[in-house]
Amino acid sequence: GDEGCSHCPINSRTTSEGATNCVCRNGYYRADADPLDMPCTTIPSAPQTVISSVNETSLMLEWSPPRDS
Repeated sequence: GDEGCSHCPINSRTTSEGATNCVCRNGYYRADADPLDMPCTTIPSAPQTVISSVNETSLMLEWSPPRDS
């Protein structure tokens, strides 16, 4: 076409020059509703510092955010 080429979004690639879209690298994903120019993402790592407290009627869990979101 008449438009210039652009780089693939983060965590995606193409195997041919001038491709019309980029596929996600292994282990990375894009939702079906996401536009093709949106970066691919992966699942977050596990939460950190998980603490549980139990009493007679309840269980309370606390944690710190994952290292990689």
